[in-house]
Order: sequence, then structure tokens, then C-alpha cells
Amino acid sequence: MVRGKSKPVVLFGGMNGGGKTTILDAVQLVLYGKRAKCSKRGEKSYEDFLRSCINHQVDPQMGASIGLTFRYASEGSENVYEVQRMWAAGSGGAIRERVLILKDGNPDHWMAENWNQLVDDLIPFGVAQLCFFDAEKTRFLAEDDTSNVALGDAIKALLGLDLAERLVADSTVLEGRLAKKIRKSEDLEALTKLEESWREKKAIVERLKQDRAGIVPQLERARSRAQKAETNFAKVGGKHWEQREQRTQQKGELQKTVQHCEESLVNLASGALPLALVDELLGQVAEQAQKERSAAESGFLTSLLTKRDRDLLKTLKSAKASDDVVKVATEFLDKDRQKRTSANDVEAWLDLPDVSARRLDELLESGLTKRLEESVELLTRLEDAQRDLENVERSLAAAPKEDAIKDVAAELKAATSEVAELCQQFNRIKAELKAPEFEVSELEKQISKLRHKSIDEQVTHDQNARVGALVRRTQETMREFLRRATERKIARLSDLVTTSFRYLLRKQQLVERVVIDPADFSITLVDQSGAVLPKERLSEGEKQIFAISVLWGLSQASARPLPAIIDTPMGRLDSEHRNQLVERYFPHASHQVIILSTDTEIEVSYFEQLQPSVARAYHLNYDEAGRMTNVEEGYFWKATDSKVSG
Repeated sequence: MVRGKSKPVVLFGGMNGGGKTTILDAVQLVLYGKRAKCSKRGEKSYEDFLRSCINHQVDPQMGASIGLTFRYASEGSENVYEVQRMWAAGSGGAIRERVLILKDGNPDHWMAENWNQLVDDLIPFGVAQLCFFDAEKTRFLAEDDTSNVALGDAIKALLGLDLAERLVADSTVLEGRLAKKIRKSEDLEALTKLEESWREKKAIVERLKQDRAGIVPQLERARSRAQKAETNFAKVGGKHWEQREQRTQQKGELQKTVQHCEESLVNLASGALPLALVDELLGQVAEQAQKERSAAESGFLTSLLTKRDRDLLKTLKSAKASDDVVKVATEFLDKDRQKRTSANDVEAWLDLPDVSARRLDELLESGLTKRLEESVELLTRLEDAQRDLENVERSLAAAPKEDAIKDVAAELKAATSEVAELCQQFNRIKAELKAPEFEVSELEKQISKLRHKSIDEQVTHDQNARVGALVRRTQETMREFLRRATERKIARLSDLVTTSFRYLLRKQQLVERVVIDPADFSITLVDQSGAVLPKERLSEGEKQIFAISVLWGLSQASARPLPAIIDTPMGRLDSEHRNQLVERYFPHASHQVIILSTDTEIEVSYFEQLQPSVARAYHLNYDEAGRMTNVEEGYFWKATDSKVSG
């Protein structure tokens, strides 16, 4: 039932094994029957799968059924449709299936008989996996090029481009019929040979495409097994086991660093570094040494002046200077010596040699500072190395023994090899397709050219030729329209996907834009510098966000309103990306959003944040004794039932 835009979310909560994925499978099964990609079908035939879907407590001849009710507006009116798919075992054990369609409560037998074609008008099968999806498995859109074919079909269906392609193909068939009617007899044999060659090459192309399509589900299953093996490998400490050699080498290097730092610190401690503890005393020693040097210099000067004064007085007396002059000179010289000898009143108890004094000055000016800085740097390096050494030793201690991880590692290797082999097969078929596809294209050009020639020769005489000319012009117009429409719509889709990805992504600067190639629908990520960002660079959570952004962009670009059913919505996401989805994606993903979640995904805080957008909430409670699931109104927490059940 479609909900209002203000409350588009219907929330189903259940523990693992409670039936969430069963709801997703049931929606696809009731709509598409044999074509549905149900998670638990595996390699089973459709009949065996239906038989396994009958409850174990029910007689197989009673069978089982599923139903889906929805509103759909067409030709100006809205009707309520109910699709019921029922199956049961016959007397011979074979499964018989029946489809019933009710329109506004009344059976519609024509719709029931033609349902397989009609459902593709509602939700094309190629689009279904993009509307009803396991969020964790949609990462295939970010894994490799195997998604281009499926994505291209979905894009064409959603954007209406498939209609133009069908028109071109239908007009080509009509052109061939007309050309056979009006071509000259001499052209008949050549055209027949060309068409025969075209059919042969076309058959090869179709066979290779089927082979390629057959690999895709195998590849998905192999990737699922590889992912499970990778998880098991991580649980038993595989990461530590893989890095043990590197960690061992790193441990040796860190031990050398620790030893070097300790030896350097010992060398510093055996030198002048301890004097830094008594830097004030060193200053006092330097001051005393300076005073003693000054006193020594002053004493030496005084002795020189005394000798000079004696010689001067002797000279004055020899020159027969007057007694007054000699007296004045004597008094002056005595006072001058007294002033100068006042600096000699320092007790010389240190008596520091000149070499030691210069060494002391050097230590006080910069020597101690350099040694302190060097010691701080060595201590920092030592602490970092010791901390890293502890982490490495802890990692080595956590590494499991080879016997404990041998089987898990072998399983991971086998699963990874299988994925690589299937990817190689896919790429080989893709390469093999190029030659026959090119030949088919060239043959089509030759056939078209010969048909055009035949039509042109009769255009003035034959009505069929005039129709043929119109068909040719229609083809040319539709091809040009298709090219332009594809470029325009793909450009808009690229902008929508870019906006969605940047809106949901935690790293706002990681991707500048997302570019979708209108020719092969491959997706390229471009960073801020304009360089291509390989998808492998994305984390697992970022790949899931990217895939969801592609689906959201498709939903916004589509002219038709499509509901969204999301299973395992936050499997590999961290808290910031989970918050982005709850706040920005779920309330706006579609006019109706059905979320199938565990209590660890949409937990209490996310539930409260999402609650204004929730129209209904249900709890899938598995009864182990009865081996059945009971559906109860309200989510996991009873205290909030009243807020969401109304």
C-alpha cells in the first residue's frame, strides 16, 4: 500500500533468520514467477524451488500462495490491483502454478493470462533488482565491468530508451519485408546471402551473450562464498597471519632502533648532560671564574702601573722638577693605583684553568641546550619505537598457528581463485564478442545499403518504396533521437548519481563527479584533480554507499514512481555512513520505502531519528518451537510502539 510522502517508510525488524529476506523474495516471486532472482533458490529448478516453499506442516497438495496488493494509476484513473500466485503438488507430484489478478476486487482473466508481459510495463524485470535489493549485495555495481550490461538494461528501461531501440529494431524488420517486395531480382541472391551470413553471426553473438549472462550469477555466488571465506579468515586472525613475516622483520628493525636510542642516551649521560641538572650552579661557577680572571688581570695591571709610576717619579726628579710637582704627581698616581686595585679584592678559590673556563662558557652558551634537545629527541624516538614494538609483538602473539588457519586459508584461496577464473571467463567471452559483433554491424550496414538501393530505385513507382523511404528516415531520425536522448538523460543521471554520492558520502572531497558512459554504461569516478579514481580504492562501506547512490540516482531520473525494498540496509557501514543513510536517504529514497533490518542496523537511536518518516513498523518474531515467524505491530522496542503503529 502506498504511503504518503511525509511518512514513506515501512519498517520490518527481525533477527537473522526471522524472515526479512523471505519478504524480499516473496515480492519478486509473486511478480515475476520463474524469472524471480530469489536468494534461496540457488541451483534448484523452479519446480523444486516452489516445492521447497510449501510449509513443512502443510500437505503438498494443499500447496502455498503469496499475494501482493498495490495501487497503480493509468489513463487518468487509479485502481487497486491484487496479484495472487498459488502452487500445489498434483497427484503425480508435479507442481502446478496459477496466477490470479484482481482489479478493484474483481478477477481479471485477461490480465492473469498476460501477466508475464504486463508486469514488465509496471516494473521491468531488469529494473526489479535495482528497486528490490539487498543493500550489501548491490556492491557489484562498484566491483567491476560485469555490472555494465545489467545496469545498461535497467537504465534504458527506467529512462524509456528501450522504447526507441525497439522502434528502430521493428522498423528494420519492416524495412526488410518491404525491400524483399520491391528489390530487383539480381539483388535478391546477394541480399539473401548477406542475410544468411548475418543470421549465422547473430546466432554466435547471442550464444556468447547467453554464455556471458550465465557467468554473472555464478560470479555473484562465487563472490558471496569468497566474502564468507574472507570473513572466516578474518575471524581466526588471518590478517595477523598474513603479516607475520613483515611483522617479524619490523620487530627486528624496531629492536635495533630501541638499542640505538638507549646507547645514544647512555653516551649523552656519560658526558656533560647531567650538568643540565645544576645549570644554576654552573652559572655561578662561570661568574666566579670571570671575577677571578678580572682580578688577575687587574693585579697584573697594577704591578705594571706601579713600575711605571716609579719610573715617572724618577724621571721627574732627574729633571729637577719642583717638590710641588713631584708631590702632586705622586698623589695623583697613588689615587689612580688605589682605584684600580679595588677590583683585586676577589678571593681566588676557584683558580679555573683557561681550557676549563672556555669549556664552561661553551656549555653555558649552547652545549647543554643541544644535548638536552638531542636527549629529548632520542627519548621521543625511544618511546615511539617501544610503543610500536609492543604493538608488533601483540600482533605476532595474536597470529594463529599455521595448523589452526591452514584450512581456512585454503578455503579463501580456492574461493578467490574461483572468482578470478570466472572473471577471466567473463572477460574472455567479452573479448570474443567484439569480432562477431563488429561483423554483424558491418553486415547490417551492407544489408541496409542494399535494401536502401532497392527501395530508392522504386521510390517513384511503388507505394511500398515510399513507405520504405519513410521507414529509413524514421530509422535515421530515431537513431539520432536515441543518441541525443541517451546523452542528455545519461548526463542528467550522472549529475543525480554524483549529487547522491557526495550527499551520502562521509568524505566530501573524495569524489568530484561520477561519469556514466552513454555508449557502454560504464561508470567512472573522477577526483578533484580530474584524475580517474579506481573503484578498488573505495572501502567496502564506500562501495555500498556508491551502489545505493547509483540506485537513488536512477530512481530520481525515472519518470515512473517505483517503490524501494531494502534488505540488510547497513551491513558494512560505519556509524557516520549509517547516520547519513538514516538522515538523508531512507526518508527520501522513494514515495514508499520498505526497510528490512536487524536490531543492530536500525538500532534505538537510528529508530528514533527515522521515526517521523515511519508509517508502519513491524516485528518479525521467529517461533522456534513452531518453526514459523509471527508478525507483530511495533518494532523491537515496545516503549515506542504507540508512536509508530498509528
